[in-house]
Amino acid sequence: MRLSHTFTRTRKQAPADEVAHNAQLLIRAGYVHKTMAGVYSYTPLGLAVLENIKQIVREEMNRISSQELLMSTLQRQELWQETGRWSDELVDVWFKSHLQDGTEVGFGWTHEEPIIELLRSYLKSYKDLPISVYQFQNKLRNELRAKSGIMRGREFIMKDMYSIHASKEDLEAYYQAVIEAYKRCYNRFGLGDDTYVTFASGGAFTKFSHEFQTICEAGEDDIFIVPSMNVAYNAEVAPVRATPNPDAGAVMKPLGMLDDENIIGAEALTKALDIPRTASTKSMLYDSPDGMLLAVVRSDYEINEDKLKAVANVSWLRLADGEQIEATTGAKLGFAGLYNLPENVRLFVDDSCEDMVNFETGANKTGQHAYNANWGRDIPRPSEFVEIKLAKEGDISPETGEVYQKRRTAEVGNIFNFGTQKSEEMGLVFTGEDGRQHHAYMGSYGIGITRVMGVIVEKLADDKGLVWPEEIAPARVHLVQIGKESVAAADKLYDTLQHAGITVLYDDRAARPGEKFADAELLGMPTRVTVSDRLLETEEWEVVDRRTGKQQRLTTSQLLATLGNHCGACRKV
Repeated sequence: MRLSHTFTRTRKQAPADEVAHNAQLLIRAGYVHKTMAGVYSYTPLGLAVLENIKQIVREEMNRISSQELLMSTLQRQELWQETGRWSDELVDVWFKSHLQDGTEVGFGWTHEEPIIELLRSYLKSYKDLPISVYQFQNKLRNELRAKSGIMRGREFIMKDMYSIHASKEDLEAYYQAVIEAYKRCYNRFGLGDDTYVTFASGGAFTKFSHEFQTICEAGEDDIFIVPSMNVAYNAEVAPVRATPNPDAGAVMKPLGMLDDENIIGAEALTKALDIPRTASTKSMLYDSPDGMLLAVVRSDYEINEDKLKAVANVSWLRLADGEQIEATTGAKLGFAGLYNLPENVRLFVDDSCEDMVNFETGANKTGQHAYNANWGRDIPRPSEFVEIKLAKEGDISPETGEVYQKRRTAEVGNIFNFGTQKSEEMGLVFTGEDGRQHHAYMGSYGIGITRVMGVIVEKLADDKGLVWPEEIAPARVHLVQIGKESVAAADKLYDTLQHAGITVLYDDRAARPGEKFADAELLGMPTRVTVSDRLLETEEWEVVDRRTGKQQRLTTSQLLATLGNHCGACRKV
């Protein structure tokens, strides 16, 4: 590709409304164009990067016997109603519209339901199994936040794969094969050393899942790593042993009552009572399918709603509003707690509260908080303490007793084991060897293609611009021609490299050397080769490694040998 033939141009500044580093660099380098918040168009250079990422994924999915297809973006309401996931309460990212005849439709944000509908037409016998299919498709999600550039978009490209199996054991074996295939993908992306397989919540998909999280300061997630096990958990599912209560075992003090309607919240309460956060509780009242419930943690923790849903065995939770709180407890917002809690409220108390003495809690009366409260004497001791806190810095792994290593990460992939849940909901059955009908086992596996591109930028770019790994770069070589006498030599080298199957971005523009070199740094090809007038006599070209900055002089034959040794996996685009 000759730069003189491209319609894009580099820019010194990114748009003022773009805050994400990855998008700023990609816009400046001419890889993407911002259409609106969370929506980007990809230029030929950007598309080449995406196609290289897709090709790596395609090769690895084909390697585990999956077949590529393409499903529709438009979705029928009735299909999604079979599983309940048409509901905006359960899935809050739908884009929906109406056909001209008034029929309501949605735009695909995932494709579990459509693939089951498709396979219902083909699956008949256990002899048809296993089946694995995947696609690359633009997904549409009505994300509330879209401030992370191409790492979190409202429209994005995703590889989604679905596998169907005759038995639990066969699904689990394939699930593990997918994990290994994903690891190979991330190694080839240049992200493997910093990518962890983590235990995670399944969200709107299933109860639990695994995610692939790459350490990245621009990410939106936190993971907690158990150092000795090299195991990681997402914050929402990380099991936590509470840090010790410094006042455990203290002598009980007389119960007191703070009566001040203006003092609300843990910070104000601990300040007014002159107590540490570890002597205060945080109580949150929730509405649920089973009625109102109260969740309580020590106030140096936050309530983890994913864990709370699991222990309460409910499908959804909604924070109670002021009207509900007053109807349930008799008190206004800010005064719910353990003291004098109505018996009809389900109670879940975190184990961080188990060894608390002389603690503060809401008294379920407007303006009042009890302090120096104690289990048994003032408040009935729960028959069971549960684990419903969100992991935080300094927390301890209950598995090993080690302090977790907390790292900021970006999710670059996820996988879900549905068991027979989806098949039971939608009637995906097959005839087994025993002649009876059985529900199929299903797995779902995603990689965000555009998100991977954004994470690579965030991880590998430097202060000069983009730095692409060899298998991802839109071209292996950035060829720079300098001077009037060396045009023919540069043209010849361009042709030679292309004939050798090496992709080249050729800067043949009539621009100043400084501009050409700055653009080469910004565009980020792995190797820069300069052909200039002063190098014609020796015919040794200046070769610079973009990542390391290492410089050397090589003849054409030496250059071909060097590139051949390093780009066996490179493709012509």
